[in-house]
Amino acid sequence: MPLSPQIIQQLLQMFTGELDGQIQAITDGLLRIEKGVEGHERRMAFEAIFRSAHNIKGAGRGVEALDVSHIAHHLESLFGQLKRDNRTPSAELIDLSLESMDCMREALEAFKEKRALGFNMDALLQRIDSHIITQSEVPEVPEVPEVPEVAEVAEVAEVAQQPLMITEATSTPEAPRDDADEGLAANNRYSTEPPRHNSFIRVAVDKLETVAAAAEELQVAKIEMDGHVELMQQLSEQLNRLSGLCSSAAPSLHYQANNLPVEGLRLLENSSSTLSELNALASQLFKKLRHSTHRLGMLSHTLQSDIRMLRLVPITSLLNPMSRTVRDIARELDKQVDYQILGGDIEIDRAVLDGVRDPLTHLLRNAIDHGLERPSARLAVGKPALGNLSVTVQAIGSQIRMTVTDDGAGIEVAKIADMARKQKIVSATELASMDDQDILDLIFRPGFSSKGIITSVSGRGVGLDVVRQNLRKLKGSVELRTRPGKGTTFVLNLPLTLATEHGLMIRANDTLFAIPTSSVERVLDLRPEDIVEVEASQAIIVAGRTIPLRRLTDLLEMPSRELATSQHFSVVLIAKGWDIVGFVVDEILGERDIVIKPLQAPLVSVRHVTGGTLTGRGDIIMVLNPSDLIDSALTRVKTFSVMPVKLNEGAVVKKTRILVVDDSITTRTLEKSILEAAGYEVVTRVDGQQAWDFLQQEPVDLVVTDVEMPTMNGFELTEKIKQSESLAELPVIMVTSLAKDEDQQRGIQVGASAYIVKGDFETRLLLDVVRQMV
Repeated sequence: MPLSPQIIQQLLQMFTGELDGQIQAITDGLLRIEKGVEGHERRMAFEAIFRSAHNIKGAGRGVEALDVSHIAHHLESLFGQLKRDNRTPSAELIDLSLESMDCMREALEAFKEKRALGFNMDALLQRIDSHIITQSEVPEVPEVPEVPEVAEVAEVAEVAQQPLMITEATSTPEAPRDDADEGLAANNRYSTEPPRHNSFIRVAVDKLETVAAAAEELQVAKIEMDGHVELMQQLSEQLNRLSGLCSSAAPSLHYQANNLPVEGLRLLENSSSTLSELNALASQLFKKLRHSTHRLGMLSHTLQSDIRMLRLVPITSLLNPMSRTVRDIARELDKQVDYQILGGDIEIDRAVLDGVRDPLTHLLRNAIDHGLERPSARLAVGKPALGNLSVTVQAIGSQIRMTVTDDGAGIEVAKIADMARKQKIVSATELASMDDQDILDLIFRPGFSSKGIITSVSGRGVGLDVVRQNLRKLKGSVELRTRPGKGTTFVLNLPLTLATEHGLMIRANDTLFAIPTSSVERVLDLRPEDIVEVEASQAIIVAGRTIPLRRLTDLLEMPSRELATSQHFSVVLIAKGWDIVGFVVDEILGERDIVIKPLQAPLVSVRHVTGGTLTGRGDIIMVLNPSDLIDSALTRVKTFSVMPVKLNEGAVVKKTRILVVDDSITTRTLEKSILEAAGYEVVTRVDGQQAWDFLQQEPVDLVVTDVEMPTMNGFELTEKIKQSESLAELPVIMVTSLAKDEDQQRGIQVGASAYIVKGDFETRLLLDVVRQMV
C-alpha cells in the first residue's frame, strides 16, 4: 500500500536530519585524516566515512532522493578504494569530497523543492570516478545490508503514527540530539514498542515551540494574577481603613442613638461586625491569592526552565562543522592551521547556539586572516609553521564561557590607534585620552579594519562590530586579550539559556512603554546644565564619551512637554553595538518580567515597535525596538533642547569630492554614475598623469583608480600620492581586473587603501568601501 503524503513528508524530514549527521561524520573523518593520522587509526577513519556514504546511498534510495543516492554511491566506491589502500588522500581529493558533500545537500533541496539541480551532476560524478584507480566491486558491509535500510524507512512510517512518549533516563546517557544538528545515528532503530528507560524520541522543533508558547501564556497568566493580587491588597487595605473609621466613630454614634431612626440603629449594630468579617475575609483571600500566585509563578518558572533544558544541544554541533570553515579559509589564504575544540560536550540553549554562530564565524575568520601568520613568517620568528587555533568552552554557573585563542602575531595597540585615526573612527584628541584597553576596544567599532588594504574577501570593517552587537542581543559580552607576537584571545560570555525577557518600564507623554533591558546601558537623572552642544545638536558626556541626546516623544512623533530650566529630567541610555544614544523620557518606573508578543498581520512591521506585553490588569504596553530607535536617532537629527538650537542660515553642506581615474570611458562613466547617484561630487581623468596634474591644483577627498592605464598606471599614481607630503593621507581605491595575489600585494606595497577586482565588482561593494574611506 502506498504511503500517505504526510508520512512521506515525515520520512523526508527524517532523512534530512540523517543526511546532515552523515555528511558531518564524513567531513570530520576527512579533516581528521588530512590532519595526519596513521596506520590502524587512519583505516578506521576511512571505514567510518565509507559506512556513512553507504548509509546515505541506501537511505536516499529509500525516500527516492536518487540524485543524493547516486553521489553517495560514487563516493562509496572512492572511499572504499582509499580504505583498501590506507593512504592519505591529496588536498585536491579532499576538496572534491567536501564539494560533493555540498552537492548532496543541494541535490536534496532540489528534490524537496522539485526543481533542477544547481550543478552539473555528470561532471561531478566523472571527477569522482577519475580518482578511482581500481574499478573492482567494493565489498558490502554486512552490518548494514541494503534491504533492511529501506525497510527501516518504512518502519518510521509506522511509528510516526504512534503517540509521542518521552521517558526520563535512569542513568546518564548521551544527551538527546536535535535533528537539525546531529541527524539520525547510523544504528538508530525504530519500533512501535513503548520506549524503555534511557531511550529517546526525537521531537520536531516546531512542536517544542508550541509547548514553549503555551508556557509563555502561562507566564502571561501569572503576570495578570500579580495584578489581581495588587488589587486584592488594595481592597483589603480599604476595608481595614473603613473598619477603623467605623470603630472610632462608634462611641459618638451610640451616644446619639436616641436620635437615630430604626434603620440607622440596625446599621449601627451590624456595620461593625460586618466590616470586621469583610476585612477578615479580604485579608484571608489576599493571603490565599498571593500563595496561589506564588505557586503559579514557581510552576511557570519550572516549566519554562524545563522546556529550555529540552532545547539544550551540545556545542560540538556548532563547533565541529566549523572545522570545514577553518580549513577552507586557511587554504584560501595559504596558511596552515591546527583547529582544536576543548569542552565541546557542554550543552547550551539552541537559540543561544544559533545566535552565536555568526559571531564565532567572524572570530575564526579574523583569527586566520588577521592573526595567524603565513608559514614562512612563523618560521622566521621561531614559531612552527602550523598555527594553533582553539575554541575552549567552559560552564560557569548559569553562564557559558567560549574562548577563541590563536598563537599568531597578536595586536599592537599603536597600530590599532593609527588605523582608527586614518579611518576617521576617532580623532587624535580622543586617542590622547584613551588607555590601551580603550584603544583595543576600537576594533569593535563599525567600519574598523586592521587590514592595510580592503579586498573583496576581507578588510571591509564588517565583523567585529557585528560580534559585539549579536552578543548583546543574546545578553552576552565579548572581551579581548592580546600579547604582541604571542597571540590573541577573544572571550565570549553567554547565558546557558535565554530566560524570560525583562523590560524597563518608562512613561512618555502619559503613555507607558517597555524597553528590553538587554539593550539598556544605564539610566540617568540629569539637569539642563548637563547638556552640551555638539555640531548644532545636543549631547551629554558620560564616562568621557559624548552621547547624542534625543527626546523619545520626538522619535515616536508624539507631543513633547516643555522642560523648565531648573527641572531634572530622566534619560535612558540605549546601546546598539558601539552606538549609544540617550533618550529623554518623562518617568522611569522600574524593571519587570515581560512576555513580548510579536505583532500580527497586518501590523507585522511597525517602526520603533517590536511587539506588545500585558500588564497585570490586562492592559497592553508597546515594547519598543531599541535597534530602530538608535537608527532613527542617528539618521533623523532632531534635537532635544532646553534652549532651541538653530543651524546657521545660509550654511552650505559640502559634498564629498571623488576623483575617478580610468582609461575606459564605459568604466569611467559607470563609476561616475554610481557615485553621483549616491550623492557624491565626481570628477574624472583618463590616466594617472592627468590625475596627478589635477591633484596638484584641486583638492579631493578620495581617489578611485584603475591600474592598467597609459602614461602613468594606477600603481605609479598611488605611489606618488603616498610619497607626497600634502597628499599622503588621501585614500586610494584600486578597481582593476588584475586578480592575482601578487597584484594585490603590489597594491599594499604602494599604499592603496582598498583593492576591488572588477570580476567581483558590485555597486554595493564600491559604495560600502567608499563610505568607509570617507
